[in-house]
Amino acid sequence: MAIINPLIPTVDIQQQEATGDRLITFGTVKGTPPAGSTYANLFALECLLQDVDGSAVYQNTGTVAVPAWTAIGTGAAGSTGPTGPTGATGPTGATGPTGPVGSFSTGPCVPATITVVNGLVTNITV
Repeated sequence: MAIINPLIPTVDIQQQEATGDRLITFGTVKGTPPAGSTYANLFALECLLQDVDGSAVYQNTGTVAVPAWTAIGTGAAGSTGPTGPTGATGPTGATGPTGPVGSFSTGPCVPATITVVNGLVTNITV
């Protein structure tokens, strides 16, 4: 279970030193890791933070007093393998019930005149 520190809300702490200052040694981060002296005494040297969006794994290359981050891996962890075969097609479903019979015209319905004013049909007579 991740531990949250309100000073670094974008970081989920996965592992800390067992004793002493309990500096963060591994965690996940949303976006760019927090850097600079504002975050002193939170991250161990060489701490690793994995971006949850999958863009990189960052390593603290600064100091405990002034953490600075370097991306040591970017993108996917490796290429994807080949696509597997397509699965079998399932059975065809049952035919639904026939709809009600509607009424229909026995002869053509052809308008005798169509009145158009300024490109709009304004009247149709049969």
